[in-house]
Amino acid sequence: MYDLGLDQVIIVSKNYGYKPFIGAVCVQDSRIGEVRNYPVTRKECREWIDGKGGILMPGLVNGHCHGDMTLGRGFGDDMTLREQNEAFRPHKWFRKFINDDDRFYARQLTYCEALLSGTTFICENMYWGLGSRSIQAMTETGICGALVEDIRLDFEDPDTFVSDKALRDFTLECQENAIVPVIGLIAEEDYEYERLRRIFEKLADLEALQTLHLAENEWRRDIIEKKYGHGPVDYLARQGFLHDRLIGSHVVRVSDSEIRQLEAARVKVVNTPLCEMKIADGIAPIPGMVRRGITVGLGTDGSLWNNSNDIFREMKGMALLHTVSGGIRSLSKEDILDMATVNGAAVFGREKEFGMIKEGMKANMILIDTDKPHMRPLLTGKHENVISSIVFNATGGDVTDVFIGGKRIVKEGRLTTVDVSVITAKVQQAAEKIADAI
Repeated sequence: MYDLGLDQVIIVSKNYGYKPFIGAVCVQDSRIGEVRNYPVTRKECREWIDGKGGILMPGLVNGHCHGDMTLGRGFGDDMTLREQNEAFRPHKWFRKFINDDDRFYARQLTYCEALLSGTTFICENMYWGLGSRSIQAMTETGICGALVEDIRLDFEDPDTFVSDKALRDFTLECQENAIVPVIGLIAEEDYEYERLRRIFEKLADLEALQTLHLAENEWRRDIIEKKYGHGPVDYLARQGFLHDRLIGSHVVRVSDSEIRQLEAARVKVVNTPLCEMKIADGIAPIPGMVRRGITVGLGTDGSLWNNSNDIFREMKGMALLHTVSGGIRSLSKEDILDMATVNGAAVFGREKEFGMIKEGMKANMILIDTDKPHMRPLLTGKHENVISSIVFNATGGDVTDVFIGGKRIVKEGRLTTVDVSVITAKVQQAAEKIADAI
C-alpha cells in the first residue's frame, strides 16, 4: 500500500518532455513509487487526494536568496545596488537596529513565503551566520535548502577568515540535517591573487560547494578590468580559480569568451532576473549560456532587491526579458522550466534526488489550481497550453498544496508546519524598529 496517492492530476515534468498528461502519482517512503496515466484508488493508499485536474509539477528551486533582508522589504526601492551600499553600510544593512531573533524570524517568513508559492528548495545566502539556528529556521518550516556560510568573519573585511574548524563543523552539521553546505567567497572588488589562493587552498578538502557574486554589474566589472585588464570571469579562469563546484550568482556582465570559460570549467550559474531589472544591474546573456550547455538556475535575491520570493514571477520575467532583449525565441518555455526545477537541483548537486516527477526521486511536488479564470482555458493533447500557463499565467498564489519528501507541507493553501501569523507579527515588529531608526 502506498503512503500517498494523488489522482486526476495533470503531470508536467522534464522526463516526459514537458508533455502534460492526466494521471496519478503514488508515493512510498518519501519517494515517488509510481507514475500512472490511469487512476489510483483510495484502497491503494493510506492518504488519497483528488487532484481535481490541477497541475502537478516538481517543486521549484530558489537558488539565491538573502532571507535576513526580508526585514527591509521596500527600503531599497528606486536605488541601485551601489546607492544601497552607500546608504546602508553605516548601519551594516540594518544590523545595528536588530538582533538575532529578528533575523531568525525574517528568514522563517522568507521560507513561509517561498513554500506557499511553490518553492521546495531555497539557498540562503547568509549575511551573518546564526549558528545552529540557521538550520533550525529551515527545518522548522519544512523547506529543503542550502546554507551559505561566508568565508569572512565580516563581509567588509576580506582578509579575516572563519576558522577551519568552524567551516568543518558547519559543513558536518548541514549534512547531518540534509542541508547542502555552501561557502560564500569574497566580493569582486576584493579579488587579489594571493587572497584568492589562500581561500581556495583553505577550502580544497572541504565537502562543500562554493559560491560568489560574479560579474554582477557594470561598476564591479570595471573595478576588475582596471586592476587586471580582464573581466572577472576571465581573471578567475586565468588564475585557475574556476571549477565545477563553484556557483556564480547573477553573472550579468560577461563576454562570449567568458561564457566559454564558464562552460569549460562547468561552473553553475544562478540568475535573478527581476532583481537585476529592479536595481538596474543589466541583462545577463542567459540564452548564450543555455546554448553552451551551462547549468542555469533561478533565484529571487533578497527583498531589498526584488521584494518577493515567487519563482513563478522569475520564470515569466526571464522569458519576457529575453524576448525583448534577444528576440522572440531567445529562450523556450522548456528552458525556463528547466531553470526552475531540474537545473536548480543540479546547481546544488541534487539532480538525482529531486527536480522531476520520476519514480525513485524524492516526492518534492506542488499542485497548482487550474480553476481560476486566468488559468483557463486549459488544454492538453496536441494543442496543449499547460506549459504556457505555468510560465506566463501562474503565480505563487495559485499553489494549493506542497509536498516535500511526500509530506504535505502546504495543505489547501495553508502551511502545516508553523504558525505564519506568529512569524509575521515578529517580523512586523522588527521592521518597525528599523523604520523608526532610519
